[in-house]
Amino acid sequence: MPLLPDRHRFFTAWARAVTARPRLVLVVAVLLAVASAALTAWRLEFRSDRSELIDPTLPWQRRYAAFKAAFPRWDDAVVVVDLSTAPDPATGEAYLAALESRLRSDAYFTGITAGFPRRQAPPGLIYTLPVDRVKAAAGALARSGPVLRAPTLAELLAPAAAAGRGGLGGLISEGQRAELRDLLSRAAAVGAADPSAPGPRSVLGADEADRTERLVSASGRLATVLVQLAAETAAPGSDAARAGGVNHRAEGIAALRGHLGALARDTRFSPIKAGVTGVPVLESDETEQSTRDATIGTVLSLVLITVLMLVAYRGWVVPMIAVASLLVGVAWSFAWATIAVGHLQLLSVVFASFLLGLGIDVAIHLIARLELVHADHEHLADAIARAFRGVGPGIVTATLTIAAAAAAMGLTRFAGVAEMGIIAAGGIVLCTASVMCCFPAGLMLIRSPERKLRVHGGGESRPYLGRFGLLMHRRPGLILGGAAAAFAIVGWLASGARYDPDLMKLMADRGESVVWQTALERDDAKSVWHAVVVARDDDEARKLTLALRQSPLVSDVGGVGMLYHPDDDTAAKRALLAALPEAPPLAEASGPAASAAADLRARARAIGEAWATRDPALAAAAARVAALTDDQLGSVQAAYARDRREVAAQLEALRRAEPARPSDLPPALRDIMIGTGGERLLRVYPAEPSPATDGAPVPGPLAPERLGPFVSAVLAVAPQATGPSVQIHESSALIVAAYAQAALLALGAIILLLLIDFRSPADAACALLPVLLGTVFMLGVMRVADVPLNFANMIVMPLIVGIGVGCGVHAVRRWRLQPLDRPPGLAGGSGRAITLTTVTTVIGFATMLVAEHRGIRSLGFVMSVGLVGVWLVTILILPAVLGLRRAGGVGASEAELVD
Repeated sequence: MPLLPDRHRFFTAWARAVTARPRLVLVVAVLLAVASAALTAWRLEFRSDRSELIDPTLPWQRRYAAFKAAFPRWDDAVVVVDLSTAPDPATGEAYLAALESRLRSDAYFTGITAGFPRRQAPPGLIYTLPVDRVKAAAGALARSGPVLRAPTLAELLAPAAAAGRGGLGGLISEGQRAELRDLLSRAAAVGAADPSAPGPRSVLGADEADRTERLVSASGRLATVLVQLAAETAAPGSDAARAGGVNHRAEGIAALRGHLGALARDTRFSPIKAGVTGVPVLESDETEQSTRDATIGTVLSLVLITVLMLVAYRGWVVPMIAVASLLVGVAWSFAWATIAVGHLQLLSVVFASFLLGLGIDVAIHLIARLELVHADHEHLADAIARAFRGVGPGIVTATLTIAAAAAAMGLTRFAGVAEMGIIAAGGIVLCTASVMCCFPAGLMLIRSPERKLRVHGGGESRPYLGRFGLLMHRRPGLILGGAAAAFAIVGWLASGARYDPDLMKLMADRGESVVWQTALERDDAKSVWHAVVVARDDDEARKLTLALRQSPLVSDVGGVGMLYHPDDDTAAKRALLAALPEAPPLAEASGPAASAAADLRARARAIGEAWATRDPALAAAAARVAALTDDQLGSVQAAYARDRREVAAQLEALRRAEPARPSDLPPALRDIMIGTGGERLLRVYPAEPSPATDGAPVPGPLAPERLGPFVSAVLAVAPQATGPSVQIHESSALIVAAYAQAALLALGAIILLLLIDFRSPADAACALLPVLLGTVFMLGVMRVADVPLNFANMIVMPLIVGIGVGCGVHAVRRWRLQPLDRPPGLAGGSGRAITLTTVTTVIGFATMLVAEHRGIRSLGFVMSVGLVGVWLVTILILPAVLGLRRAGGVGASEAELVD
């Protein structure tokens, strides 16, 4: 076996080099760590735009990029105001007006869309309403004949006054009385208003045209304000600016929330609930949350690993040298991430946490071997060299397999996985190098190091778990039979593992932006998860809209699609509008103003007296009008005259109205529906499924059974479709394929490395056994715990292969060295080291369970369960397999070289 002598000399030379000049090794290592920290602080960024995690050259990615370029306001922040919490509609309107005024005066925001003046709406916009609502609107205008025929308000009120005096009030319905009350109330308000100040100016309610049409959900409960953040809102040199990606907008988002806070402190608006969401806010919040969670997890991981080391080795000197050596490697790893990738993202932000768990494994294996052999050597340097020869090959093989698995991830077209793989591959190699250099160098510099290292009796043949370990593996056939039965059940459970593409389920469920996005989704699902189709012109937009509405999976088409309807629908509405009566020539009021005022006062008094007992509210409104001065009543009459002209103009405009075109829309709507190059935006909304007959919950719009068919239906009509639903569908398929590809590539690379290292297919298969069965165990537990695979935790597929194989490698290598020891593969400190390294690695992932970001939390849970499964197979099943095999002469050859 020619490789073994070279390997023996290599690890001996490595040990001699670091123990001969320990101070030089540590000085160089620390200087590199300091330089790495400085480079990281200067250059490393964080990006959380999920579209950047995927290869931008993919066709559907290019479509999405084209959409974003054509519609710059695609990623507006969204302020959501719950109008149901306002004391009354007027207060809700005042809140929205105050918010709009504050935002327009703030340089952080370059575009505000809170609605549009109703006067800007073209008459043809009525064609967007259903036929029944057009019919109702036409009927209301058709009843305006009395207004158009009565030149003064007094004449309009004359029939009501006469009916009251003649005892014919019963002929006036409750609805007509309500209209009369509103009319008199508005007249009283107009008369009492200060002409020089803002206030009511319409008697007939014609000033509705001057009011703002707000952007509200279908239920009318939630109002939204679209806010375009400035392209660069972070101050130069600020933390937000260095954060890069979308989080440079963090200061603008904070300013937006500050405005909401200021309004909440206003006693007029304190009951109103409002919040901020939208793409940039969700991503910025996710950036901050995931960074915070990763930092907490890393610190907690470091603390727990340190405590475990202190307890396990019953001292502080050796564990602290090991931890310090690892921290040097972590610093180098951050520099590697900065140089190789330049930024972190949602998947790679947690790399430091699991590097701590993986990197400390190297020190644990070295310590475990030193505790067994250092008493046999007069000088520590000789003991270190022997430990390097004993566990160095296993450490390097395990490191290379993890690095190979991670590097395989770098070959996928999913940039998020590729970047994570590149960072992890270099990081684990650097952590291994730092521990194998700094840890022995640190031991050489302490006084009486042999006193700091414990001594374990039994030498290199010391059994794992003592008599219990020997008893447990006395009957390997029985163990394997029980394991086969158990894994048959676990395998059946694992076959039911599912993938959930819902990205909202990954974010912190208590975060403000997630809470308000969820509120929007529950109030009107079509406003959140939809597809987007970009049409080149009006003709194409119309054809696509009508074709999309034919699909039973499409509920509606919004955007400019709201303007297009079938010809028969349009004809029915046109007929209703054309049937409106033609406005007669408007007769002007004649006679002196004082006479008109007296007539109006008399009519109001007559109504008040007639309805004093039967309708006190109506009588009170009439009394307020009668109490006005002549000048005030003159203002009322002037407002009435303006209103008549407005009603006549509206009537004539609707009689002649034709369906509106995109260019007719108010500027506020054109900004978000017409692209920079004249493109037309269509928003395609999914249909709601029928409730299940068995009472089962209706699947959400992102459930695979709904998302896939909906996207397929849209793409069948409009192959250029993009938008949230399409992106999630396409990226989900890519993610699953990318992770599967990465896992297969990692498995292939590891098998190749194991065959090269062991020169035995049987030994390589045994080393892989814990990973394969541990993965099945992980999927089975996920099924039982109802934890689906998702965008964040799917990364365990390639990672579990790379990380978990280390357990099998160390056990098989120990068995090859000492094939007659019991339990097979776990003697000589190997089982104890495997257990401790698994615990530390699990700690690195389990600390993610405290994260508020649900994606990071699920990653921690799944990886921890997988590693526990790998450990159980390594401790319980693999020794039984090795015990049934014949060792041959391989073990003896390797054992001689180590000594």
